[in-house]
Amino acid sequence: MIRRFFFSSLTLVLWAFQIESTLSDDTPETVTFNQHIAPILLEHCTPCHREGMSAPFQLLTYEDASRRAKQIKEVTESKYMPPWLPEPVDGGFKHERGLSDQQIRLIKSWLDTGSKEGDDTVRPSIPDWPGDWQLGEPDLVASMPNGYSLQAEGRDIYRNFVLKVPITKPLYVKELEFHPENASVVHHALIYIDSTRQSQRRDNADPKPGFGGMRVPMSAGMPEGQFLSWQPGKIYSTSDNSIPWMLQPGTDLVIQVHMNPTGKVEDFSCSVGLHFTETPPSSIPYKIKLTSLAIDIPSETSFYRVKDSMQLPVDVQLTRILPHAHYLCKRMEGYAIFPDGIKKRLILIKNWDFNWQGDYIYETPIKLPKGTVLHMDYTYDNSTENLANPHSPPKKVTYGPESSDEMAELWFQFILNSLEDRKKIKETVRLKNKQVLIQFGQSALGSETNDPDLLLITAQAHLATGDQQAAFRAFSRVVRLDPKRFNAWFNMGTMLRSSGQDDAAKQAFGNVIRIDPNDAEAYGSLGIIFQEEGKLEPAEKCFRAALRLNPTDQIAANALLQILEKRRDQVNEP
Repeated sequence: MIRRFFFSSLTLVLWAFQIESTLSDDTPETVTFNQHIAPILLEHCTPCHREGMSAPFQLLTYEDASRRAKQIKEVTESKYMPPWLPEPVDGGFKHERGLSDQQIRLIKSWLDTGSKEGDDTVRPSIPDWPGDWQLGEPDLVASMPNGYSLQAEGRDIYRNFVLKVPITKPLYVKELEFHPENASVVHHALIYIDSTRQSQRRDNADPKPGFGGMRVPMSAGMPEGQFLSWQPGKIYSTSDNSIPWMLQPGTDLVIQVHMNPTGKVEDFSCSVGLHFTETPPSSIPYKIKLTSLAIDIPSETSFYRVKDSMQLPVDVQLTRILPHAHYLCKRMEGYAIFPDGIKKRLILIKNWDFNWQGDYIYETPIKLPKGTVLHMDYTYDNSTENLANPHSPPKKVTYGPESSDEMAELWFQFILNSLEDRKKIKETVRLKNKQVLIQFGQSALGSETNDPDLLLITAQAHLATGDQQAAFRAFSRVVRLDPKRFNAWFNMGTMLRSSGQDDAAKQAFGNVIRIDPNDAEAYGSLGIIFQEEGKLEPAEKCFRAALRLNPTDQIAANALLQILEKRRDQVNEP
C-alpha cells in the first residue's frame, strides 16, 4: 500500500518569498502580531495563504495566525517552511523563498511570550494583490470546458486535459501561466502542445474530462528548449526573461495534472493564461537532461548512488535547472567541471522532498565553455529509516514513472549561440540517449524484468545496439504480459513489415487500431502494406483514416494521391 508521510504539524504549510529583512537584528522584549508578525506573514506568506490560492488555509488575520502559532513556529524553525530546497549557489537563484534568522527568532519569541495581538493602529494594511493571475490579465485564457471529479481515495491520479486555443494566426507566446481552481489537490502539472488533434481524440474517447495516464501521444510535447510546468508555490514573473515560442492555429494545450486524493471527492478545473508578443525570439533555447534508467534499489539499502555526466560540444549559457526524483531520493548534486579542471556547483539539495520540486532560474546565466563536463550525483535511501519511503515494509524499487517507482533526472536549459551549435549539441544528446539505453539493456534489470514498462525500454536498448531479434522478443514479451500495449504492437508491426512478413505485420497494426482507433500512424502503415499488395480499396480507406486523424501526414496524403491518380488512369483507359 502506498503511504505518504507528513508530520502532523507540517500538514499546515506556509509559503514565503525571499526579500531583504527590514527588521532589526535584535529581538524586542515584547513581540506582537500587529507590529512584528503581520508584516512577515503579509509579505512572505499571504501571497499563497489567502482565498483562492494554493495553500490550504489563510493567514490574513490575527485569528488565523494565533490558532496556528505553534505550527508556524515549528515549520519555520525547522526550515521545512518556506519550501525551498537548494543550498546557496554563486550568484543565487531568482525567487528564493526563505525567512531570515531574525524573522524566525521573532516568530519563536511571539509564541513563547503568549502570542499577543498588539496595537491595531500599527498593523500594516493587506497588500493590493493582482487578481487570479500573477502576471496580470492574459491576452487569451484557455479553460477546461467541464470540471473533473477527483475520487476521494486511492492512488495518485494522472489526468490529461485538452484545452482548445482559439487563434487564427501564428502568435509568439511570451508568458504562459497555469491556474488551477482547486490547487490543493495538485502535486504538479506539465503543459504540452499538440498540433495534430491526437490528444483531443484521446480526450473524446474517454467519457470523463481528459484522458488518464502518464503517457501522452507522441505528437504532444513542449516547445523546444522550454520548461512549461507548475508546482505549488510556482512564481510567475515578467523579470524571468522568458524566451518567446511560436503557437500555431489549431494547436491544443495538453495539461497533464498529477493529483492527490484528499479523503473526499474534489472538483477540479484549470485554465491557462497566455501572454503574446510581436517580438520573435532573439535567443536559441535548448534543454538536455542527465539521467539513468538502470535504477535498481534493493530493499533496506540506505545508500544507493546514481550518477551521470555529459561533455558539452559547444559554448552555452545555463539559465535554469530542474532536478527530479521520487520519494527515496535523499541528496542531489549537479555540478560542472570546466576544461581547466575547476569545479562549479550548479545545484545542491541536501534533503530532497518530492512534494516541493520545481525548476530554478539563475539570477545571472552561467557561462559554460565547450568541453565542460556536466555531472549528476544522486543518493537514495530505501530503508525503514527513510520516513518518505512509500513502501512499508521496504521493497525493491526500480526505474519507473509512478511515484512508487524511482527516477533520476537533472534537466538543464541553455541559451545557444547559433543554429550550427544546436545541430552539434542535438547530435551529442542523441548519442548520449543511445548510451543511456544501452546501459539499461546491459544491466540485470533490463534482462530479467517482467515489468512491461521496463521491457519496452529493454526493447529500445536492443534497437540501439542493432539487435533486432532481441528487440522483437522483448516487444513480444510486453504484449504477452499486457496485450493492450499498442506501442509494442506498432513496433512489432514495423519490424515484421521490414522483414517481409506482411500478413503478420497487418495483424500487428490491426491490433493497434483495435486498442486505439485514433492511431493515425497505424492506419498509415497498414495502408502502405495494402498499397504494396495492390489492394487499392482498403489502402485508400486506411490513408483517408490516417488523414482524418492527422491532416498533416504528408506520407498518407501522397499515397492517397497516387491511388486516386491510378484510379483515374484506369477509368480513362480504352
